[in-house]
Amino acid sequence: MLERTFIHLDGVGPWTERSFWAAGVETWADVLEGRCPESARRFRPQIEESARRLDAADAVFFHGSLPPSERWRLYADFLPSAAFVDIETTGLTPDYHVITMVGVLDREGFTAYVRGEGLDDLPAALRRYRLVVTFNGARFDLPFLRAEFGRSGQGDLLDHAAHVDLMHVLRRIGFRGGLKAIERRLGVGRAAELGDLDGFDAVRLWRMAQEGEPGAVATLIRYNAEDVASLPRLGAQAVRALARGTPLERAAVWPFPELDTSPLPYDRSLVEYLRERKAYRPFAPR
Repeated sequence: MLERTFIHLDGVGPWTERSFWAAGVETWADVLEGRCPESARRFRPQIEESARRLDAADAVFFHGSLPPSERWRLYADFLPSAAFVDIETTGLTPDYHVITMVGVLDREGFTAYVRGEGLDDLPAALRRYRLVVTFNGARFDLPFLRAEFGRSGQGDLLDHAAHVDLMHVLRRIGFRGGLKAIERRLGVGRAAELGDLDGFDAVRLWRMAQEGEPGAVATLIRYNAEDVASLPRLGAQAVRALARGTPLERAAVWPFPELDTSPLPYDRSLVEYLRERKAYRPFAPR
């Protein structure tokens, strides 16, 4: 998809990119091989640099050169080296609360990094990826991750990777609200019992785990995995919708394996307890 993108070049905006496409200049190769009008040839040095960066899988370069509203175009090219990430915390602000677990989904499967049980391994694990995909990560997940691991002297956790926040991508195609509401609208589902839980319940599960409740951590992990499992499916739908009607839709998109969460255990009695308590809650965060 990036090889059909020109909007990241200095001096090219949406109108110029559309004019290139309309003139039959659909790929970088059209410019590099001279199949383009004179107006496009002056961009050859920038396109040569872009080709070198793409060959080197330099997602950070394209993250910086693409307008924020167009970073969804990274999705197709860097999906093979992407991580879908979702965090759980003790509250809403990194100044006063901490991460309890991080779920990471890649092409090999799902991994849970739990506080006290592997969370410290997360920075090294994330170094493998070129692209990190979240839902509301720019405002929530990334500030928490940077606060958590900045304190341990490991620097910016994601200075090596690009980031796509699906919340903003989905808003561009008309889907607003929380993750679960968007899932329901787009037909991306999860186990019915867990579908009623929310971020407040994740906080309670962690507190219950600290109090010795045996099934609480497993239930928290399953809840997180359900969130992460939906992200590749939502991302694929959003990218297809945004590319429709342009040369971008002819770009190949790597299929991403669906995560089967059903083998992950959870405590049904805890889920039922949390569902019953919802009637007494005035609000729920996140």
